[in-house]
Amino acid sequence: MISVIIPVYNEEESLLRNDVYYQVISHAGELIFVDGGSTDRTVSLAQKLGRVITAPRNRGAQMNRGAKEATHKILLFLHADAFIHLENLQQVVKAIEGKKYIGGCFKQVLDDPAILYRWIAWTGNFRAKVSRIFYGDQVIFVRKDVFQELGGFPEVKIGEDVLFTKKLRRKGRVGILPFAVNCSTRRWKRQGIWQTFLLNLRINTALVWNQDLDELANAYQDVRENIKR
Repeated sequence: MISVIIPVYNEEESLLRNDVYYQVISHAGELIFVDGGSTDRTVSLAQKLGRVITAPRNRGAQMNRGAKEATHKILLFLHADAFIHLENLQQVVKAIEGKKYIGGCFKQVLDDPAILYRWIAWTGNFRAKVSRIFYGDQVIFVRKDVFQELGGFPEVKIGEDVLFTKKLRRKGRVGILPFAVNCSTRRWKRQGIWQTFLLNLRINTALVWNQDLDELANAYQDVRENIKR
């Protein structure tokens, strides 16, 4: 069985759109929503779909809290605006229980079939394949005992996914399952494709060189706020 952990903050729109989907994947194990202080109907909607707990508004802190409360041996961290099929959750269980991987992610597919968005998804998947460093929207999964040994996600303003998976790849074999996670293009569309691409590039460069991320984190947070308006 698997624990699906979803950090949320003002995700009413996503929960309304994906309510049937969440009901389906809840059959694979437990569904844990970790709310960071939402001011819309996120909590009341999530309570109808799975277990709801609270944590300070910080994606790393929210996912760590969800992992702490999880009851199953496999953890999967899912963004509210992304979805994967039930049978693909079962593939995660097979990969972990078969000792093929200690963790990994999925192949990203964006929800707009335009050539440019397919290129964006391809570059992200290629980067992950080469570096074995994964983004959160690719759906990170991991054995719970390994997650605990690594100390969970760093509770930083931004880049917790990159920092965690850098540690994860040193711990053991990780991989990209050849199954799709469907991700929203809302951030790319509202912020602008090239602006978002350049912001992501700046963030990754800063992470590689251990630079101060506060300014970039504020810019990224502004993007997320604008998306939900």
